[in-house]
Amino acid sequence: MCYIVRMFQIAKQARGERGSFVKLVYLDSDDFAVIVRYPSDSKLHHAYIGPDSSEAERVFDKEVVQVTAGDKLQ
Repeated sequence: MCYIVRMFQIAKQARGERGSFVKLVYLDSDDFAVIVRYPSDSKLHHAYIGPDSSEAERVFDKEVVQVTAGDKLQ
């Protein structure tokens, strides 16, 4: 038997240049996470982790603006 275990679902995502992205992730623990990779840095950053969906959306929108603005400035 083969089981597929999913620990999260990507609810929203946006991509920028040079591999940058922002993802809003819904975790199975009923929490949300916003994960960011900036164009100038290949590391993943947690911009938000918590149970508040409206705060996760706000942080996601803010990070999308930062990632896409950074791409336009460089």
